[in-house]
Amino acid sequence: MSSHAESQEIGRGQQTLHEAVNSHRIYEPIRGVHPRIELPDEEFEEWLDGNQEIEYVVVNFTDAKEVIERDGDLSRVLEPWHIPVILGTEYDEAVNARTLQDVLDVLAIAQPAIYVPDVVYSYNWMEDEIQENALEAYTSHVRTLQELVIEENLDVRLIPTNKGWTYEHFLEYRELFEEFDYDEFAFYAVQYTGGDAGNAINVLRSHVRNSIAAIDMENVFLIGRLAEDDLLDFAPRVRGATGLRQWTDACSTESGLSQRLWPAFQEGREAKLSVNDGQEQRPVNEFGGTKEDN
Repeated sequence: MSSHAESQEIGRGQQTLHEAVNSHRIYEPIRGVHPRIELPDEEFEEWLDGNQEIEYVVVNFTDAKEVIERDGDLSRVLEPWHIPVILGTEYDEAVNARTLQDVLDVLAIAQPAIYVPDVVYSYNWMEDEIQENALEAYTSHVRTLQELVIEENLDVRLIPTNKGWTYEHFLEYRELFEEFDYDEFAFYAVQYTGGDAGNAINVLRSHVRNSIAAIDMENVFLIGRLAEDDLLDFAPRVRGATGLRQWTDACSTESGLSQRLWPAFQEGREAKLSVNDGQEQRPVNEFGGTKEDN
């Protein structure tokens, strides 16, 4: 991995060749299957060391911040060709404690990077007025952050995430997407779990279709779903996915996480995801003729 001293010596004013290349690559949609990792963690860091099979490294904001506080930047953990995809989507306590300046400070060091912003919580048990306020707060936060990213000339691409589930909820994103020419949506799927897992995945697929029908973006990046069966039957615009448990289970050996086992896991999961390419996007409920709102 590139040394921290070398990184500090070059400085932000001079980009390395890899940084210059990544500055372009971050504006491409995230397609395929990519690993989420936990940091700081010796086992994950060893797995990343020299790993040429990895393009995007998905990590929570708090983890990235902790590594930066430890090392000064991310260069001791990530290889120059790795693109950090930093997820703001975390436990409510972490999100609520995070300031806009915290985000800018981390992104300024992590760049070139992709960031999925998060602020306020949103749950289907909330009253309509509170949910509407959450949507407004979220889109306002993303707008403010995007303006600051532009103003401070950061090599950072933002991908908004879901704060709703109905077609009407996702309509609130249209103006934001049009204003900044966003063409990708990060759908946070971790909360779609429960005793009836089969129903949960069907509800998730329905909500993803609602988002595509309302926003009409070209690409959806699914966060927190990598089980084989889960990747089937999504709308064809779901072109990327990340998760943690499935790939770590598949790549675990007696001596730790195996770099060698990752390509087969990735290929198998991407094959499942690609099955959806032949399906048609269904913007309305084909049984009732109305938008899906479950």
